[in-house]
This record gives sequence, C-alpha cells and structure tokens, in this order.
Amino acid sequence: MSWLNGVGIPNLGQIIVNAALAGRVPGGRKPEAKRKMNYPKTTVYAVCLCLIVLLSSTPAVAQTWNAFNAQLLYGADFKLEREKAETLTLEWINEWAYGDNFAFVDIRPLRGNSSFYGEWSPRLSFSKISGKAFSAGPVEDVLLSGTLEKGEGFTNYLIGAAVDLDVPGFNFVQTNGYLRENPDLAGTTWQVTVVWNATFETGPAHWMFDGYFDWAGSEGEAETSAHEKQNFLMQPRLLLDVGRLVNRQGQIYVGIEWWYWHNKFGISEVKESVVQAMIRVNL
Repeated sequence: MSWLNGVGIPNLGQIIVNAALAGRVPGGRKPEAKRKMNYPKTTVYAVCLCLIVLLSSTPAVAQTWNAFNAQLLYGADFKLEREKAETLTLEWINEWAYGDNFAFVDIRPLRGNSSFYGEWSPRLSFSKISGKAFSAGPVEDVLLSGTLEKGEGFTNYLIGAAVDLDVPGFNFVQTNGYLRENPDLAGTTWQVTVVWNATFETGPAHWMFDGYFDWAGSEGEAETSAHEKQNFLMQPRLLLDVGRLVNRQGQIYVGIEWWYWHNKFGISEVKESVVQAMIRVNL
C-alpha cells in the first residue's frame, strides 16, 4: 500500500477504463523509453475491464447488504513521512448476488498536507454464479478477485483468484493470490493477500480481532530507481466493543492496531513498525 494526493474512491470504473485505454497512468516514475505491453499486462487490463462492465450492469436489487465504518488512528515513528500522524479510514463492504466488494480510503494526516490512498477489491463467487457449491473440507468458496490500488502518481492493477476458508474460531478467512501490475514499472509480479476476522469474549468483555497482510514480489528493473523490492505489510487489530456500555453493541470499538511494513514502498531495508491507538465506529 502507498499514499496518493487528492484521489478518492468515486468513479473507480472510469479510472480503470481510462488507464487501460491510455496504457499508463500520468504521474509517478516514468521509464526512459516507452515499454511495450506484454501478455500478462494485457490479461490484467482485460479482466479488470470485464469486472467493471459486469459490476456496472448489475441492478441494485441484486445487492444483499452494505456495511460502512469509519476508523480514526494515531501513531508515531512512521518512516519516509511525518513521524507522528493521525489517519482517517473510511471503509465500505458489500455483498451482492454474484460476489462481494470491499473499498476504503485512507486520509493522512488530518492536519496540514493531507494525502489520500484508496483501494477497491471486487470478487466474483464461482458458487453464486454457477449455482453449484465450490466447497470441500475447509474450503467455503472459490472466487475471481481483483484490486485497484490508487496512490500518489501511480495505479496498480491486481487480478487473480481467492479461496475463502472455514477456520474454527474465525468469522471468515479470505486468501487471495494475484498477478500484480504497475504500468510504470517493467514486468509483472505477484501478491498474496490474506484477510481475517474473529470475535470472542473474555468474561463480560467482547473483542474483535481482525486484519490482513499483503506480501508482494519485486517489480521493475533491478539496480535502478524504477524498481520495487519484495515487501510485506500487515495490520492486525485488537478492538474492544465499548458500545455495549451505552447499549450500542457492535457499533463502537476502541483498541490498537499494529502497522508493520518491511521494505516500505518497495525500498530495501526501510522497516516500519508502529502501534496505533484506534477508534472504529460502524455506521
């Protein structure tokens, strides 16, 4: 994940279409010579466009539920940016007739020069589309998954497959394997993303333990400025349901998030480890 000035979630479909037609996104690092589009890149763009067309044509009645939440975080000891910063995160989760969506926008810091970073992750369920259960043992479903990442001066496109797992003690565990493409870097790489959520009780206290990790391969031309090293980012959270104190159970949480990023922004040996105070409100 990286940061982006002045870009939000609206019109994501048009962003993908424009980027695909142009073959690159303005801004960011530019190669010295224009690179030809290779086969993996063409595949990524084509599948992303198909997802946009399918999701855009789906009637609103096909949606089964939507959920929104806002998160406020504060942490210190960030690298390559303001050392201490607040972050406002707005999240949207949606399930519909043939799959689900997840999107968020991060705004950091809230004072001074704010930057924006956003992601949109649509998934199509093989079970829902076919009407037949793609499940066996711990496997609950198999899905086609994609992600659009929008950061400062760059756009990343990810397309791949997901396997949802039934893990005892967890509400869900989602594993995603992607082909990852940054149009401004040579070649194509991979990414593995795992997302989880669990709730549990200790006496009268109700807790939520959730988070994710992204593990991405290196991309670009080694030993040049147009190169990103293999990097690993994770954000596990432990939150207490304090809404229960005011008869708003499941709505207000407080706790901590551990932000850990090895090779931040793909830069070798830049390691970031920040424990952040967090408030989450389900809207």
